[in-house]
Amino acid sequence: LVLGVLQKPRDTLAQTDRGKGPIMDPSFLVIFPLLLALSTPCNACDCKIQHPQTYYCTSDVVILADLQGPGNNTVTKQGFRVLKAPRGMPTIHEIYSPISWKDCSYRLRTTQQSLLLIAGYLRGGTLRFTRCHLVYFWYQLTREQRLGFEAAYRTGCKCQVQPCLHCWHPCPQPDFGECVWKQKDCHYKVWEGNHSLFSTCVPSMNGYCEWTRIQMNYPIHTYSLPSLL
Repeated sequence: LVLGVLQKPRDTLAQTDRGKGPIMDPSFLVIFPLLLALSTPCNACDCKIQHPQTYYCTSDVVILADLQGPGNNTVTKQGFRVLKAPRGMPTIHEIYSPISWKDCSYRLRTTQQSLLLIAGYLRGGTLRFTRCHLVYFWYQLTREQRLGFEAAYRTGCKCQVQPCLHCWHPCPQPDFGECVWKQKDCHYKVWEGNHSLFSTCVPSMNGYCEWTRIQMNYPIHTYSLPSLL
């Protein structure tokens, strides 16, 4: 079973990439077939919990797609906006998730049209992702998280976000290039806690990485990319 129609997002979204990347026109829109294979749940899929910034920095491509619902037409056209992409990215022909649930396939949970944030990796002309990559509804993000994916997270990709797993005693001091990610009682969830909802880990004036709250007036740069179709 393949997922169906994606349409052009209604909101005007600033497109971002790493600071040294090429410039992208904010009106950039790509059309291509989306092949998202679905299946019935079977075995559990264990995924490493990471901070949203880590998902952004470690993914080849981050896109915002307008997903309408499931369908059977493999040539259905979809539109998306690119929030991150590498230089010289090849033409994307499809987006793919594994068929088997035990291989962490992504299962569509709604038939309503909704903007979906997807972060994955490139293999030739295919953008691949699983439930262990970042897949989340855009409307459920905080304003700070949206701005993080649009602009702020890329400034902290030289820093490492390390979860604190020593719940029974104080967390260790972070190294020069690290921020310690803390959540109550070590019950880590991607979309909970101040560090996840409102903050980014970036180099400070003294060169150390530290947490800072994402400001609403954070400058957003636009990026252009070569044609993906």
